[in-house]
Amino acid sequence: MMANNTETNLLANLFEEYIAECQYSKQLRPQTIVSYRDVFTTLQKVVPELVSLSDLNAGMIHEFFKRLSLRKGYHGSDRLGVKASTIRTYYNRLISFFRWLEREEHIKVGHLTKKVVKPAQPVYEDERALSDEEVSKIITSISLYTMDKPFLYARDISIVYTLLLTGIRKGELLGLRVHDVDLSSRILFINGSTSKSKKSRKIPIHPTLAMYLYSYLELRRESDSTSEYLWLSAQGQSPLTKHGIKHWVDRYKSLSGVPFHLHRFRHTFACRLARNNADVVSIKSVMGHSSIRMTERYLRSIGSENARSFIESLSC
Repeated sequence: MMANNTETNLLANLFEEYIAECQYSKQLRPQTIVSYRDVFTTLQKVVPELVSLSDLNAGMIHEFFKRLSLRKGYHGSDRLGVKASTIRTYYNRLISFFRWLEREEHIKVGHLTKKVVKPAQPVYEDERALSDEEVSKIITSISLYTMDKPFLYARDISIVYTLLLTGIRKGELLGLRVHDVDLSSRILFINGSTSKSKKSRKIPIHPTLAMYLYSYLELRRESDSTSEYLWLSAQGQSPLTKHGIKHWVDRYKSLSGVPFHLHRFRHTFACRLARNNADVVSIKSVMGHSSIRMTERYLRSIGSENARSFIESLSC
């Protein structure tokens, strides 16, 4: 059961033990580990009086969520508190840590997991998918501002169509290697080591995407880069980094006037597949989701008005 040593009972020390298990035993992805650390760091900042196991109880965790919801200008925003989806994420991350504390007998079973109230599932009413007009504006901005730079145009237009026509995640995009692109078979290989699901998968390459990738790869060869990664920086030598793709998004947000982020392309891809009568199981498979429930969350941008053509085709 719980030890008496003060150092052992410091919550931060126990959290590090938990993270070590997540890293080396569970082999969780680095991005997942970072998100766990971010949530715990936020917990420490928002509830600084929570230091040791003796301070940890359901009331303290409820106070954490209360302070989050009332915190003005959180993360530099003008809005009050954080989004309901963020609260839900914090809960899921913390409850995993609390279950570990119970399993390791640092606290009694049910001390927290049965007493901390689970936040309600957030209701998503915002349009996550990009409209055809927004996509057109982004593509047009690439054409207008890179027309005198063939390599940049080929790279940037290929990135947009890769996002639009494969729905891959940011980490998967940046993790692509040249040998992952098979234009003869028109197959894009997504390595499980770069995927949130940890599972490798193959995605068919749309003919339009194949055309742009072929042009980009031809120009890429001329750069004489020795990098194995598919996407190169603007200089055409080193791999495109997380910082580089952030700069890329910021640049085209400004030039196109479209407030997008990379994940909106993923929603767009899923919604376009659904509108073209793809079944949810196929969408789940190509997007690398672990459950159909997750896939359905990506399809929330499809409103009831999209059923018009189906309704009008019904026989009476």
